[in-house]
Amino acid sequence: MFKLPVLALLPCFLSCGTALHATRLTLRPIDGADLSAISQKTPEETSFEQPDLILSPKGPWGQLEYFETYIQAPEDLVLATQPRSIRTRWFFGGVQEEDLKELLKQLELPQDLATALCAPDSWSVEPEGITLFPSIEQIQQVPNPVRAKLYSTLSKWDKNFYHVEPEIIYADSVRAWLKGYDISETTISFAEKVSYKLGTTMLFADTPAILELAGSEKERLEILRAISRSPALVATVLLDEEHKIDAQSYWSKGFSAMNTSPFREAMNRLKAPARIDLIHLLPANVRKLLYTYHNPKTSISGYLPDCHWSALNFFNADPFDHLCEPSKATAYAIANFTPVAPPYEFGDVLFFTDTQSGDAYHSCVYIAADIVFTKNGRSPLEPWVLLKLDKVKSMYDMHFNTNVTAYRRKPGS
Repeated sequence: MFKLPVLALLPCFLSCGTALHATRLTLRPIDGADLSAISQKTPEETSFEQPDLILSPKGPWGQLEYFETYIQAPEDLVLATQPRSIRTRWFFGGVQEEDLKELLKQLELPQDLATALCAPDSWSVEPEGITLFPSIEQIQQVPNPVRAKLYSTLSKWDKNFYHVEPEIIYADSVRAWLKGYDISETTISFAEKVSYKLGTTMLFADTPAILELAGSEKERLEILRAISRSPALVATVLLDEEHKIDAQSYWSKGFSAMNTSPFREAMNRLKAPARIDLIHLLPANVRKLLYTYHNPKTSISGYLPDCHWSALNFFNADPFDHLCEPSKATAYAIANFTPVAPPYEFGDVLFFTDTQSGDAYHSCVYIAADIVFTKNGRSPLEPWVLLKLDKVKSMYDMHFNTNVTAYRRKPGS
């Protein structure tokens, strides 16, 4: 049973890489169509498909109308965070030469491939273990059923960053994911061949190899731009006469009422039905963060903001920088929050805990209709976004046995 006094917040698991700076973003339609040329066209020439709108069930919040899009990291951030080396490395910790050969056999790699990988010029024996340096051809020779087992094994060691933190393919296929970018057919075919499934999620972990395969610096930038994208929801609140009073109460949490009440009261005077951009009902600090990327110049504590910093600061007009540190975030959560049962309410912090250890490795904030405010990792390449709760949970279910527990801020805290 998850109990508040033993709450331990771990650094947010996804996308924990280092990066430099950026604050702005680019929105793309869900199919990946490139809109960069729109500003160069006349109104008559400009056309693109409208996104599919989804209506939530009605509830105490009113009703939400939303669509899904992709947010692409700014170019300067993409360039600042590109890999320092495009040579693929597979590190196996705590093994000797014979141990590694046996492990590759257990993973069911083809015998000729395993032999080639263990050639003297293809590996490096280190005190901590052995590093293999597979070629692009050898990476492609790994059979699909074996790749998931191999890459899951590699994810055990932090040195294999791209296996610990693989790219998630959010589209129905790799080809659809890369649509709209100036990427060669050879590169797309490589990405299709080496992508793999973990559960129901399609993943890609060969970023260095695909950058090595790219034929030009321009194509490398296009690849980095494509894989930098994150899904996000854009939502509107619909209010009718029947739900206006309940909705006024739902969005009027005492912690945020002061900075949103003038707007809410103005909307309440409008004749129903009323349409309100959801962002106007969020606390001021959250309005500044949503759909943006972190600027490390604000990292006073030396830590990059992660999910816990974002969730625990949700109602704080001036964010507490020390909540970037897991131990201090844990103490703050214990002092200022109390566990609650569903149904969740606006502002509840949802902790994703491991069912075995009870440690919280991710947190997000419930908004309404199972939509949450989240930052899925410490990396500056991860923006602050709105997502469906089940989508966020699926990202972490790849690595943990997940339990979701809600905590509500104590009155007066």
